[in-house]
Amino acid sequence: MSGSVPDSSRLRIALVGAGGFGTYTCELIDRQPEIYLVGVADTDAGKARRLARDRDVPFWTDHRALLDECDCDAVAIVTTHSTHRDIAVDAAAAGRHIFCEKTMAITVADCHDMVEAADVHGVKLMVGHKRRFRPASGAIRRALATVGMGRPLAVNVRGFFGRRITGFWRERSLCGGLLYWAGVHDVDTLRYLFGEVASVYAELGPKQRPEVSDQEDAISVVLTFRSGMVGSLQVSTFYPMATYQTAFGFDIVCERGGVSYNPHDLTVTTQIEDQPPGVVRLKHNSPDGAYDKEWSSFAAWVLRDEAPVLTGEDGLRCVEILQAAYLSAATRTRVDLPLDRNERRPFDE
Repeated sequence: MSGSVPDSSRLRIALVGAGGFGTYTCELIDRQPEIYLVGVADTDAGKARRLARDRDVPFWTDHRALLDECDCDAVAIVTTHSTHRDIAVDAAAAGRHIFCEKTMAITVADCHDMVEAADVHGVKLMVGHKRRFRPASGAIRRALATVGMGRPLAVNVRGFFGRRITGFWRERSLCGGLLYWAGVHDVDTLRYLFGEVASVYAELGPKQRPEVSDQEDAISVVLTFRSGMVGSLQVSTFYPMATYQTAFGFDIVCERGGVSYNPHDLTVTTQIEDQPPGVVRLKHNSPDGAYDKEWSSFAAWVLRDEAPVLTGEDGLRCVEILQAAYLSAATRTRVDLPLDRNERRPFDE
């Protein structure tokens, strides 16, 4: 099977990963008139069987068997980060288009393998970074375009919240680290708002809760963008005064004013110096429309070759920043981007 445009007007997709988010992904696919599910694979036979039965589709316990036997045009990869590379490379070689949930992989070396496999075999590769399409991100972007605001100079993202880490997120070898779970959305949003990052410096906080996970309890990251602006991002899951939904506020300093996003009350405040502030209160910051945007774009890209809203390159550049943060923390030095194509440190040590 080649990576050509499907003959039908609907995209036949198979799901690799039948856990909790895999089940939710089926619900997202249900909302897409141009996509329908035709198969499921998971190494856990019980999970694969249950989801396949619920969806009335066949199942496999190995993604390679699915690729050999399932009549699908594309696969959706919803598995642990450490497995994304192999599944995507195999899917590309089998001529299947690929929707890969974030985080794309743990290292840029694996991301490059995925992008190159898709290019060689002529298939589409999208990575699901939907946070940039949620209402708050759009409102921040519009606020930054306020006449007279001037260019951005600095940004701070407050990522403190209280939530116990569970599942594969507890193991660094499977997910990559705290940033790969609780910072990945915001790293991608920072790229979306401010462009490419030139260098990264990071420090890990002291490890006090080893019973929760084997990764860091807190991390602080400093970013320098190619534009010259600076940014900071702090993440910890041991902050009871906020939930995941009310964390990750943005404070942005511009040449002649500033923008602030408060997730507690869903307000975006914009103020030019010597002028009164303007406040926009969002009706919601639901992910529903963002998911629909990326999934409908994936279908349109495969079926009609319409320009995609996200690509493998977006996933790669996000991982590059995440990996650079951990490399910086390990070496206690600033790390310049881009990373070498084959860089795997500090995860190969």
